[in-house]
Amino acid sequence: MTDQVTAYDVAARARVSVGTVSRFLTGNGYVGQASRARISKAIEELGYVRSSAASSLRSRKSGMFGFVVSDLRNPFTAELAVAIQERAREVGYVVFLAHTMGLPDRAMEAIDQLQSHGVDGIVITPPASEQLIHRLAELRAGGTPVVGIGLRTKPQVIDLATVDTTTGARQIVDHLVELGHTRIGFLGSDRSSGRYRGYKSGLRAAGIGLDQDLIGIGSSDQSAVWDLAEALLTGKNAPTAIFGFNDATALAVLQRAYQSGLRVPEHLSVVGFDDVDLAAHSVPPLTTMAQPKDELGRRAVDMIIQQLGAGIQEPTTVTLTPKLVIRASTGAPVMR
Repeated sequence: MTDQVTAYDVAARARVSVGTVSRFLTGNGYVGQASRARISKAIEELGYVRSSAASSLRSRKSGMFGFVVSDLRNPFTAELAVAIQERAREVGYVVFLAHTMGLPDRAMEAIDQLQSHGVDGIVITPPASEQLIHRLAELRAGGTPVVGIGLRTKPQVIDLATVDTTTGARQIVDHLVELGHTRIGFLGSDRSSGRYRGYKSGLRAAGIGLDQDLIGIGSSDQSAVWDLAEALLTGKNAPTAIFGFNDATALAVLQRAYQSGLRVPEHLSVVGFDDVDLAAHSVPPLTTMAQPKDELGRRAVDMIIQQLGAGIQEPTTVTLTPKLVIRASTGAPVMR
């Protein structure tokens, strides 16, 4: 056979995943006896020859690692990817980028593909299904460094680099309450997120009851965000301020408010979370909770490098602190 035979061909012939073939070839991780026998037979029948990438995986000298990213349409995620690539370049690594559209099944496929290319480690962002978390734990147990950015796993099975979003969200509510707001809306996609917990905590600390009419939870797709914003702004008791789960959401609220004839911040205060580059240049400039994305990307890469040098240790967590950036999109509430 020619050298065009790939690990995918071997996996198909042996009726196993590409990841299982990769574990067999590298010796990293468990492969059952029956699977081993089928893989060995498939390799012999197909005449498979390991690529240089697969060969180098055993010695951890491929000079590559993977970044499995949920949604590059989100400006924060794109800027985080740049930070990761810049730090990787500084330490002599190339990053393979895998875009999953926020689908855990695609993330599983991406991980198998990255393994087949012999990457030395993997960085991944949410969301993550239980099956995906199990797969990441399996990778780590097999000797492949894995770092999750913003993931939550119980028990913790991989290294984590994260930001204290709960505290950041509470500080946003504190800022709005100090301005005089009591009807503070929340737009997001996940009630289990640290940002939603911080929102509720901030209201509770201020003695403000949780009003479900001021909460919009749904898809992070921009058209869905637009509909949620419209529902809040046209409701019977509309909010005087809206906290967007991220800057993309908050910027959509700014657009919707403008089209509704609402002045920001006179009629409506708007706050985001991330501090993407566009936030400082919106009209008006967006008040937001800045995530230290450059430091987050740097720490994630450094955690991979540390594991490669010292070996896989007990999972650790690095938690960074966000910072409130007050711009012109927030002010004291004024009667409409």
